[in-house]
Amino acid sequence: MLTRDTQLAQVMLNHSLNIKPKEHVLIMVSGRGAEPLVKAVYVEALKIGAYPMVDGGGEDLSYHFYKNANDWQLSQVAEEIVRAKIMWADAYVRIIAEENNRELAEIEPEKLTTRAKLLKPLMDPIVDSDRWVLTYYPTPAMAQEAGMSMDSFTDFYFGAVLVDYEKMEKKLKALEKIMDEGKRVHVVGRETDLWVNIEGRLAQACYGERNIPDGEVFLGPVHTDVEGEVYFDLPTISYGHEVRGIHLEFRKGQVIKAHAEQGDDALQKMLKTDPGARYLGEFAIGANFNITRGMKNTLFDEKIGGTIHMALGRSYKEKRGGGINESAIHWDLVKDMRLEGSEVVIDDIVVLKDGKLLV
Repeated sequence: MLTRDTQLAQVMLNHSLNIKPKEHVLIMVSGRGAEPLVKAVYVEALKIGAYPMVDGGGEDLSYHFYKNANDWQLSQVAEEIVRAKIMWADAYVRIIAEENNRELAEIEPEKLTTRAKLLKPLMDPIVDSDRWVLTYYPTPAMAQEAGMSMDSFTDFYFGAVLVDYEKMEKKLKALEKIMDEGKRVHVVGRETDLWVNIEGRLAQACYGERNIPDGEVFLGPVHTDVEGEVYFDLPTISYGHEVRGIHLEFRKGQVIKAHAEQGDDALQKMLKTDPGARYLGEFAIGANFNITRGMKNTLFDEKIGGTIHMALGRSYKEKRGGGINESAIHWDLVKDMRLEGSEVVIDDIVVLKDGKLLV
């Protein structure tokens, strides 16, 4: 019987990336603790006939870098090395194992956003390609944030990632079609009355091709035509800082007022990253009903069945799901639509009501 790690490796290589013999697979690892999955991906890639290479893993030195680096050091990037690895690979598997979700909580956000601007052009070829997949691997830090034991969280994790993605595809394609043909989205809920222009934009149903776990339909809205207010119920961690109870007010697409009940300073600094950080780069509906609780991990929280999320900043560039907003950040914020009185209406079609997907 296959281990759950091997099952997941097969999903990532076969379903997500469709790896072929003689292709180069770059396995990008952040943190320690994901060795069982890294090994499984490596072995399964070899069995396919591809050539895998593991990049990273081991101790995370980010805190020490940001704490001790001077301005010159902060401006340095090993561009030739990074570009060579990216150009070498045909497909990319990224596995993150966070040992401490608050590792960078004491670092000035300006340092982190400045660094993000430097790294963005290097990472763009990966993000803009159609051959990458990302997952977080269970760690004690993630279990603690979720308020669960390690064993319980590990079962929760594999229950969320090992789903019938073919069945999910059929269900989400119907929602994708409605979003494709829609002109305006109206979101109503707690402290929320928001209108988002999506006319002319194509949606992307997501069923395990880029993110693991998966389960959402997203698009890049007309970023200059978003009006109203929205309250994000679920907390998020940005560069080690917990931000909770975010309320945003939009006019002509731009955030004109912003406040967070916790972590407001981090919110304000994120919005100052660049001009595009105050506009939406993504609007999406979460549809993985195996994920039932928030855990302060965006990759999971944004997929919770019956939620929506919006990203401040960068739009994806793909034809489906893409937009034109530019920014160094892409910050997903999740709103719980499972609360009574919440609904998402696309033109005159109610697609989500009190957390139930109606298509």
